[in-house]
Amino acid sequence: MEVIEREALEQITSVVVDGAVHDIGLLKDFHRNPTLAAFVPDLARLSISWVRLRPGEELSVHQHPTKSMIIVAEGTGRTMGDATTDIRSGDIVVVPPGARHGFVGTGPTGFWALSIQFEGTGLYEDPDNARVSFVGDRADIATIRAENDKYMRAYEGNALVRLIRDIDAQPVGVRESLLDHLQGWSNAFQRIIAARVVGEGDSPARALADEHLTEEVGHHRLLAAIRDGRDVPWDPVIAGVSSWFLDRMATGSSVERTVLAHLALEGSGMIFHAAGVHAFASSEYFRLHDGADAEHLEMGYRELSERRDWTVEQVSAALRQGWQMMELLCDRIADRARSAALADHVH
Repeated sequence: MEVIEREALEQITSVVVDGAVHDIGLLKDFHRNPTLAAFVPDLARLSISWVRLRPGEELSVHQHPTKSMIIVAEGTGRTMGDATTDIRSGDIVVVPPGARHGFVGTGPTGFWALSIQFEGTGLYEDPDNARVSFVGDRADIATIRAENDKYMRAYEGNALVRLIRDIDAQPVGVRESLLDHLQGWSNAFQRIIAARVVGEGDSPARALADEHLTEEVGHHRLLAAIRDGRDVPWDPVIAGVSSWFLDRMATGSSVERTVLAHLALEGSGMIFHAAGVHAFASSEYFRLHDGADAEHLEMGYRELSERRDWTVEQVSAALRQGWQMMELLCDRIADRARSAALADHVH
């Protein structure tokens, strides 16, 4: 693996056409660099994907059978695997077939990059049959990651996610009603992560629970700050789901608490808040979660990878229940947001 800095590429600023000199700004042709010219095939079936890693978020070290090129478009990060190098906007990472490589986002924003492959389908074009193998990943962790990824992809179609993505097109009052019903869940989430700390007692998992609580405490107040002091509506489904999670934090196993808190709650939160940060661009509540949820999701995978007191079957059962409850909760919030806004409009 090799990183080629943008400044290292030969540049031209003008061309001669029909005997006249024409300024073209600043151009750096990849084929004028010997390494890139040799790396990019003359005939290629291009697969191009945007990739984003938030601060601290990792794409674990992996390998694939085809060469790949990563062009950093914005922000900063670091490579892992065969080479550890800081990367920044404009850098080009060339990855030969079989090279061990991974990435982590750094700085205040992480990075955006273009991932390019030159033959065959894209590495993740078929998410259920990705053309990669992760290095050093326990087989059971890889299985759980894949299963949780499927739940997360399915959650992309949840009514609440679709509603917040289309919030500007909704009738008057839906935006405020959505925030009001979300507040009830946000308040309950604070109690849930606090109950997890109590449930862990003095076990080794207590440190993770403490860290999670420290990073989440008080976020419900950020949501309240953009709601102009309106009352929080009570709803039996939102209350019931909240009580179920509280019960699992009090009576479930340590592994179950980890799975529910990080893989289900933070996994769904990552998708929802990423949509919300565009719908509520000025809100600190959504901006803060958009950066933190991915890191909190990875906390859960790291905790599971360090433990041996669980089976895939046990974790799968907890995952299934957790995601069923989250789908129920979010469908209900979306339904109540629309219904309450409509009722207010009628009256």
